[in-house]
Formats: sequence, C-alpha cells, structure tokens
Amino acid sequence: MNWVVFTILAAFFQNLRTSLQKKLNKNLSLIASAYVRFAFALPFACILFFLFHDLNVVSDILNQTNFIFFTFLGSILQVTFTITLLYLFRFSNFVVGTSLSKTEVIQIAIFEYIILKDKLNLLGVFGIIIATLGVIIISLKDYKLFFKNFFSKVTLIGLGAGLLLGLSVVYFRAAALTLENFSSNFDKALTTVFFALVIQTLIVSAYLIIFEKAEFKKFYDNKFEICLTGLAGFLATLSWFFAFTLIQASFVRAVGQIEIFFSYISSKYFFKEKITFVEILGILIFIIGATLLLLTRST
Repeated sequence: MNWVVFTILAAFFQNLRTSLQKKLNKNLSLIASAYVRFAFALPFACILFFLFHDLNVVSDILNQTNFIFFTFLGSILQVTFTITLLYLFRFSNFVVGTSLSKTEVIQIAIFEYIILKDKLNLLGVFGIIIATLGVIIISLKDYKLFFKNFFSKVTLIGLGAGLLLGLSVVYFRAAALTLENFSSNFDKALTTVFFALVIQTLIVSAYLIIFEKAEFKKFYDNKFEICLTGLAGFLATLSWFFAFTLIQASFVRAVGQIEIFFSYISSKYFFKEKITFVEILGILIFIIGATLLLLTRST
C-alpha cells in the first residue's frame, strides 16, 4: 500500500504549495505565480535526477519519442491548468476553488471509459451523479438562481480546470509507463518530473521574458515564499507521479481527495476565510460521489 502513503504525502504538499501560491498571487501576475510552481521546483528535480543519472541517460531518453510526446502534452495541459486554477481563486474562496478543480477525478474515469473502453456499472453512474451534485451545491450562491449558477463563470472555470488536470494526469502516467530501460518506478517518476519541469519552465520563461519581464524582479522580493513553494511543488509532483507508476491514476486521485480536508484547514485557520455549511455539505457529497465511482473500478 505504498501508493496510499505517497498519495497522502502528495495531497499534503500540494495543498501547502497551493496555499503559498495563493499568497503569491497577490503580489505576482497570474502567469508569474504559475511560473513559480515550475521554475523553482526544477532545481530540486535537477539535484535529485543527476544524483541518480549521468548525461548519457538524457540523450537516451530524448530518443524515446512516446515518452517525450506524452510528457510534452501533459506539461502543456498542467501549465494551462495551473493558470486556470489561480484565476479561479479570484472568484471563489480557497476551499471552494480547490474543490471545483477536483472534478478531474470524475473526468479521469470518463476519459478512461472513452479511450480505454472501461465500462461503468450502475453504481458508477450513481457516483458520477452524486459527485456532480456536490459540485453544483458548492457553486451555489443563491438557491433561487440554481440553474443559472450551475452554468455560471465560476462553475465553468472549475470544470475546465478539472478537465485540464484530468488529461494531464493521464498523459503523465502514460509517459512514465512508456519509459524504457528503467526498472525502478521511483526512477520513472523522477525522470518524468524532471523532463516535465524543464519543458514547463522553458515555456513559461519565454512568455515572461517577452510579455512580463518586470515580474522577475518581484521574485527576489518574495524569495522566501517562492523557494518554499518550489520545494513543496517538487515534493507534491514527485509523490503524485510515483503513485501513478504503482497503480491506476483514478485510485490515486480518489485517495488524493484528502487534500480537500487539508484545504479546509488552510482556508479556516491560515486564510481566516469563512466556510458556510452549504459549502461543507457540497464538499462531503462530492467526496462521497467520487469515492463511490472509483470503488467500482478494479485494480
């Protein structure tokens, strides 16, 4: 059950990273805040990667086209997801924004049905319905405007974030599993993290240099928070990826729902945000639905 331990660790570090990013979002632009997650995690990935490998391994990996293709797709999707999630925080409080992005659990199951032809039984269908109901309840601000709020901007952004994250998870897991000449799952996870961070850092760096060069100075002004964010981001990503190599991503993301509780604690005690009873109810319903859905899956 090592994957459970690493999934819980991943959820903890991800919540820590997201909490720090939310604070940075007040001082940095949307893209610069997203950049922190990748660029300042990369040094930690470099150190660990080259402790286990030499430069000859890099050239061998670059010749593995499937790995590069899947990693590139996952990287693009994750960058887009990060920006979308940070944008979402401007419309909703911390725990609600995180919960809405968690629709990726359901969407991963749907992707697996479409791509891998895995069928859902009646219990799985009920899981989807219940989890979706939880998302609707979370997004409600006025019961009289129920249907209007369901198609509101905040809800659609949250669902879009879930779509992007769900797809990135699928491609990253595919990338790690296609690596050749790697017998260790940890090695596969570390290699995928390293190459993903290189791609993501290059992409976002190019954007900042061209359009938001002034943001680089702000990094120094927030250096302590940024370094912590980078470390937390690296530990979270490495833990997620390692868990993905051990078992299906749907199981990992299901257990990873514990992040919602970490998010709740952060929102209440760290950000002093008020969480309503309806929001708590929606979160619980969503967790029940997602868990019910994923319990129908076989290992």
